[in-house]
Amino acid sequence: MVALISIVDWAIEQAYSLLEPLEQRWMHVQGVAEKAKQVSTILGKDDQEILIAVAYLHDIGYAPSLQKTGFHPLDGAYYLQGLKEDRLASLVAYHSGAQFEAQLRGLTPELNQFHREQSIITDALDYCDMTTNSTGLQVTFRERIDDIFSRYDNTHIVNNAIHQAIPSLSLAVEHTKEALYKHDILTND
Repeated sequence: MVALISIVDWAIEQAYSLLEPLEQRWMHVQGVAEKAKQVSTILGKDDQEILIAVAYLHDIGYAPSLQKTGFHPLDGAYYLQGLKEDRLASLVAYHSGAQFEAQLRGLTPELNQFHREQSIITDALDYCDMTTNSTGLQVTFRERIDDIFSRYDNTHIVNNAIHQAIPSLSLAVEHTKEALYKHDILTND
């Protein structure tokens, strides 16, 4: 467990060391983390730190040194689980509709080894990821979906998984937007 430095600082160090060489992926992660910092103000202090930390860590499974299954949510979760960061591992494992792609890849049993949290944090993480494009720019949910589809052809497993995930991702985005409106953080999105 992380003890001497904050969980956010630790997450930044981990993400930077693993993803900075993957320039565009690192740009996306930084954009998601910036969005998480804004969104986190609707949460209590501990949950704020968890959301920001997981925003930095959500894509660490893309790091070549962590790849075991070739499925980045699971590979990142295995890494975090190995560091005894079980909650972060679970949040990474299921981010942005990962269960749909896991099913298509035949990895549902492996994914089910992780607890699936359903909370404002999971919704907020999906919101941050699904409103930040591949280069870290803030976009609408529809623009993000189009961004993903533009990078994968119609037969690609990611394309198929995102099609299946759209209803649940849309709901997570809407739940988070409602919370942001309620707290007067979002006025025109």
